[in-house]
Amino acid sequence: MAAPGRAGIGIALWALVSAAAAQAASVRSDIGATSQGFLYVDHSVEQPFAGNALDAIRSGLPSTLTYTIELWQQRAGWWDKLEDAREYQFRVLRDLLNDQYILASREDVRRFTDLDSLAAAACMHRRDYLKRLNNDKRYYVIVSFNLAPLSVDDLRELEKWLQGTIRDGHSGGITGVSGTLVDMLLSATGFGDETSRGRTETFVPRDVLRKQHIDPRLIAGDGRDSTGARRAPR
Repeated sequence: MAAPGRAGIGIALWALVSAAAAQAASVRSDIGATSQGFLYVDHSVEQPFAGNALDAIRSGLPSTLTYTIELWQQRAGWWDKLEDAREYQFRVLRDLLNDQYILASREDVRRFTDLDSLAAAACMHRRDYLKRLNNDKRYYVIVSFNLAPLSVDDLRELEKWLQGTIRDGHSGGITGVSGTLVDMLLSATGFGDETSRGRTETFVPRDVLRKQHIDPRLIAGDGRDSTGARRAPR
């Protein structure tokens, strides 16, 4: 059999890259404002769980989902200035004992019958309010979405917390996953740290408000994130 030529190798590599890109998570983000003049970034992650990550989570491997929101001021002739940054996390895992998916944050624990429902709750149209900004300066927001497997130590802490939060007195493991199985799943699925980023268009606060027919004098912001702590009025 003849060895493949350069063209054949190139086509094969292109197919591999295309397949990986098709499975990769992508972040969409847009700037908006409430009728009271609060600016926010609305962001969604398409295909948050795909490829190795999907196989790992369905197999029972607990993971950490981390959002990072960065607000930058664009400056001509200078390095852009980081105005604000915040981060929040969720634990994502499959309860193998009850065939449910769990989404755990600092505030609460939610259960879902399937992973698609969990993804919709955790990754679609999340809203983060921005700090008070200068009406006439130029800004943009970068939203980062990171998915990574839990370490064995993190798994143990999560087990203890879940036992006290949703099943007091239950003596067995909540996740049904042992430390040894975690290592086996990592090796079998090839799941590692995965990060996707999305950037909004550059915006001027006054223009955003005018576009939505809001008086620019109302511009406000409370700097809270979409985990629910003291959210700005809609």
